[in-house]
Amino acid sequence: MFDLDAIEKDWQEHSFCLNEEDIIEIFRSEGATLNKYLAEINEYRQKTHVEIEISPEERLLANIFGDSEIQKKIENADQLREKLEKEFPFPVKKHLSKENQKRVVEGCLDMVFDSTREWYDFFNGNLSMEKIYYVCLEALMNSVKYAVHCEKPIFRLYISKSITRNIIKHIAKWEHLSYREVYEIVFNIINDDAFFFEKKNISCHYENIEESQKPSKIFHHLRNETDEFNYVNQVSSNEFMKDYNQVLSTLDDDSRMIMQLSFDQNGYRGLTSREIADYLGIDCERVSNIRRKAIKTLRKDPVLQGYLSKTI
Repeated sequence: MFDLDAIEKDWQEHSFCLNEEDIIEIFRSEGATLNKYLAEINEYRQKTHVEIEISPEERLLANIFGDSEIQKKIENADQLREKLEKEFPFPVKKHLSKENQKRVVEGCLDMVFDSTREWYDFFNGNLSMEKIYYVCLEALMNSVKYAVHCEKPIFRLYISKSITRNIIKHIAKWEHLSYREVYEIVFNIINDDAFFFEKKNISCHYENIEESQKPSKIFHHLRNETDEFNYVNQVSSNEFMKDYNQVLSTLDDDSRMIMQLSFDQNGYRGLTSREIADYLGIDCERVSNIRRKAIKTLRKDPVLQGYLSKTI
């Protein structure tokens, strides 16, 4: 028989509770903090800095005009960057050791007890307290395992939000609903979308549910959440990209589409002629011809020619 009170009493008598500062110090002791990670990123960027930086603007111009001087510059910069990246790998986020993960989890179990009771009351006792307890515990363990601490006293708030997300995620899986649907049901959000016109109810009958089910039988869309940071350095001017897109807009639909698929916004080559042909459902040779004519048109544009003279 599951007894939350007995579990909590045993924890209170034989364990400990960590406050925000205690938790921060544990993360600091292993360098598993955001400031530490950003410092390593900055050091990496200094070590791998290439004096000859190549902007998306220059790559696009080189692809359009075929200028050998710019292409050589790009080739040299790319080779140097590749060499530096081999010598200095991109920093990996540090996480707590298993020992300290267990320590933080144990020191924050009070949140699991409190959250279990809150969610049990929220569902009016219709959802098993034991099931809620393990969902809350799972959220705590994952939070501690994957977190990189920002060194602000908000870790317990982070755990609370993680528990809420995990509760909704599991109900979505058990009910075969989307995360969004369950979120709106739980928080009584009124949505005018036709897809949600007919509001669904949560059964809370999960006692005998199988945790492993075929993906084909579970249609639920979980939010795409990530802690990753984008440190790509955009060295091209906004002015050039605005002018480049403006020139593309003067082309016919096929030419504009093929140019956009051929080169991405960073100036690198995108899809091949064969891939574009398959995507648009046209002949591969026709793709090549349209792109060739489009590039000839762009080469004659005085605005782009002006940019070319600045890069040489």
